[in-house]
Amino acid sequence: MQEREKLTAECVDLNHQGQGVCKFDGFPIFVDYLLPGEKATIVINKLTKHYGFGTILELLEKSLKRAEPRCPAFGKCGGCEIMHLDYPGQLEYKKQMAISTFHKIGHLDNLPVAGILGMDDPYYYRNKVQIPFQQLNNKAVCGFFKRGSHDIYPLSECYIEPVLATAIAKFLRDLVNEYKIPAYNEKSRSGVIRHVLIRKNIVDEYMVVIITNTPTFANQDEIVRKLVSHFPNIKTVIHNFNPKDSNVVLGSKSRVLYGGGILNEKLLGLNFTVSHQSFFQTNFEQTEKLYKTVLKYANPKKNQTIVDGYCGVGTISLYLAGHCKNVIGIEVVEDAIKDAKGNAMINGIENAQFLVGKAEEEILKLEDVHIDTIVIDPPRKGCDPQLLSTIKARRIQRIVYVSCDVATLARDLEILVSDYEIKEISLVDMFPQICDVETVAWLEAKTQKNGN
Repeated sequence: MQEREKLTAECVDLNHQGQGVCKFDGFPIFVDYLLPGEKATIVINKLTKHYGFGTILELLEKSLKRAEPRCPAFGKCGGCEIMHLDYPGQLEYKKQMAISTFHKIGHLDNLPVAGILGMDDPYYYRNKVQIPFQQLNNKAVCGFFKRGSHDIYPLSECYIEPVLATAIAKFLRDLVNEYKIPAYNEKSRSGVIRHVLIRKNIVDEYMVVIITNTPTFANQDEIVRKLVSHFPNIKTVIHNFNPKDSNVVLGSKSRVLYGGGILNEKLLGLNFTVSHQSFFQTNFEQTEKLYKTVLKYANPKKNQTIVDGYCGVGTISLYLAGHCKNVIGIEVVEDAIKDAKGNAMINGIENAQFLVGKAEEEILKLEDVHIDTIVIDPPRKGCDPQLLSTIKARRIQRIVYVSCDVATLARDLEILVSDYEIKEISLVDMFPQICDVETVAWLEAKTQKNGN
């Protein structure tokens, strides 16, 4: 096999990036946009020692699960990975991917995976988008990075973000060009406009954050006035200054240009204030299903204490507080804890307390508190090993583990299964058209052999 060689290939699987897997004498070739059961003429683009990459030249046999992507940019823009797979096929793929990951990384088989909760309409679901800007042919363009590059595919329409968010981004792009404000250039670190971050709440009110490479930008008053005049749904506009040479979108300095700098949000009967830096799940419909699954697995009693180990702005903590004696939320980000305390006050919740610090360290300080259940919803890197050791050492009876990365969940479950039984796992499709899936695992402490 050589690079640029043409072959007839049959797809046998999808990998974690949604690429078709074809095998030649056991050697895998990954092919974009090829589905299991399909045959195609492909060309080999790249070979490494252990695998290769190919491109479809001609599709010879189509899968019954192949769908016509709604978005004309699919395959060019890097935002969606599996829009060519019909939605039932997407759900099945994510479930099988999770089961395979538990086996390969966690060495865990025959797990009680209850199923996957999908969406009624798997489009236009994101309530937060971050859209990069770039200078192209002496004009600012905005859109999404092409797959595997930092070149922008110009935004025309998008089928996973709100229609109004797309319109706001394009309108801002036109204003930037009208006032001849240059977009940011990563290579030269010059230019002004880097990103626009757009959030919406459940009643369709919007926050717009303009991120720049400079501490100010020209014609800001006119730009803000035209934005809010054209889009009355915009309730606040913020300028964020980020001069750092990094992929981190937001800088540390912000100023409010219009409105109050926050959005008011409602979720499961609770009220929250959301800032531009707050973490909040990006899919309203599926977040409700996710948190109801957390509540089901926690099964709290009125005499119990629950610890929320990565509590963020307190969404899960405050939801559980109405069902138990008290909740202790722990979060390393101080601003998030301030938001959590504010959200508790807004909702009149007095049985939730919030601590700043690392969960593994703060739990050790709670030596006089009997913890019945711990909920952990860590970032993609998973739990700190010390936290898992602390949970086991304290013999906390129940764990509800929420994960946005099945691989790190599998790794952590392998550590926990010596002391805990995995009772059930549910998957929630937070990101249709994309390979990621949210997972919730319920674990119960095993009875110690010595009876203690």
